[in-house]
Amino acid sequence: MKVFNLALATSIFLFAACANAAAPKFNHSGIQKGAYTESCYREPCSGAKVMQFNVVQKTPTSTLIKLKLVGASRNYNSKKIVWNHDFHNVYINCSLTRPTTQIEGNDEITVLPINPTGVAGVYVSNAELYLAACHNYNGAIDKGARKFGYNVQESW
Repeated sequence: MKVFNLALATSIFLFAACANAAAPKFNHSGIQKGAYTESCYREPCSGAKVMQFNVVQKTPTSTLIKLKLVGASRNYNSKKIVWNHDFHNVYINCSLTRPTTQIEGNDEITVLPINPTGVAGVYVSNAELYLAACHNYNGAIDKGARKFGYNVQESW
């Protein structure tokens, strides 16, 4: 009986500790309507202007946002931005364990392997947009991963 009581008490303690764990704090202030974000990993730089920002759903561990974006590009050494006037709706799931992006109309959901070692080149643009949208962060992805506590690995 003592073993059962000890196990029960331990379970209750662990459940309470998990339930009281601080929810991640996401900061969307830098990605509101009118904001411009840009990634220059490759030539040309790709950019996007936010035309609309909406929080779709919030849970204790994640926030799903929808951005209506208009795309842009510019060459590295140029200030001239070339706008693509077609709108794209992009869904971003702010989550420390399952950060994702998805373009509306595309069934593919991209899970971003944001971690302290950085991300593969194919993910750079999405990861930079994600960090800007979820944390108002514009900097090195590996440093952002450490700062905000990401350790998401690729799931091949």
